[in-house]
Amino acid sequence: MIKLLIRQKKLFKVIKKIIRTHPYFAVIVLHEYFRNLFPTDPYINFKIKEPTKRIFLLQKVLIDLCNNINYLGNYKISFKKRENLEFKKKTGQVYEALWAKFSNKENLETKNYINDRLKNIKGINIKNFFKGKNIIDVGCGGGRYTYALKKLGGKKVYGVDYGDGGIKLAKKNYKAKNLFFKKQNVLKLNFKNNSFDIVFCNGVLHHTSNLKKGIKEVIRICKPEGYIWLYLYGRGGIYWSARREMNKFVKSIPQYYCQKILDIIGMPNNRFIFMDNWYVPYEKHCSHKEIISYLKKNKLKIIKKITLGRKTDLEWGIKNFKFGKKVWGEGEIRLLIKK
Repeated sequence: MIKLLIRQKKLFKVIKKIIRTHPYFAVIVLHEYFRNLFPTDPYINFKIKEPTKRIFLLQKVLIDLCNNINYLGNYKISFKKRENLEFKKKTGQVYEALWAKFSNKENLETKNYINDRLKNIKGINIKNFFKGKNIIDVGCGGGRYTYALKKLGGKKVYGVDYGDGGIKLAKKNYKAKNLFFKKQNVLKLNFKNNSFDIVFCNGVLHHTSNLKKGIKEVIRICKPEGYIWLYLYGRGGIYWSARREMNKFVKSIPQYYCQKILDIIGMPNNRFIFMDNWYVPYEKHCSHKEIISYLKKNKLKIIKKITLGRKTDLEWGIKNFKFGKKVWGEGEIRLLIKK
């Protein structure tokens, strides 16, 4: 672990040196490194399966490449200046550009993602779990999960988000009876206490300015005996360390430019695991202990700590590789909670 961290610091140091002179190359190097930090890659097979060996070798290769790139000439690139937007609007802008790239087929596959997470939970009948329920998707973004929850049987389903672009896109792409999209601040929701049977909050609150306030809001609007789905980023390991560092320095390359490079190399539209980390203004990494302790203080019952779903999940890597915890730490936090 120490060797991986030391060499990772060296890698990021040389990437920072070429960002201004050869930004296109920096994007390609960062993409290659980041994708190798996952347990599996559904698009490009890893030549070396064992993660610590693979990452350690790749770090050396990429450091050498970056050191040699300065031998190549470069054109001067004048990037457009970013607007000075407020925190919530910056976050919305990052994701709006990513959501717009999803195809209808990719959006509709979201229903399968939800099924994969919940199908093996003891005591939960996935066929009837959402049927006839009033549901809210807190931080709905472009609305794909909101629509999936409706297709899974939700009676009335609301999607709320602060971003104008996301709500506009959701209203355009998804139309169904008793499906509603509203602009709201997830830290101050405009719904009465105990309003929903199921509150779905997937990968949102770790990007807000007050995570615990967001959790309190999610709890407040959930009915007694209702369910809360909560997904947050974990912490620990080389993976989360890399995310923290990349989020600090990649923004010196504008998002529009970075996306063009990724499009040119053929990255699929639904693969935004890189861009959301690189360009959000803030992401908090949490421990399971911290979050579960906070939930229990609020008298909630943890039905299931969801550790497996797909081979791309960090938890799959932790379970299947000897040194998995060194790479992925605690993994990610996925909880099904009962109020």
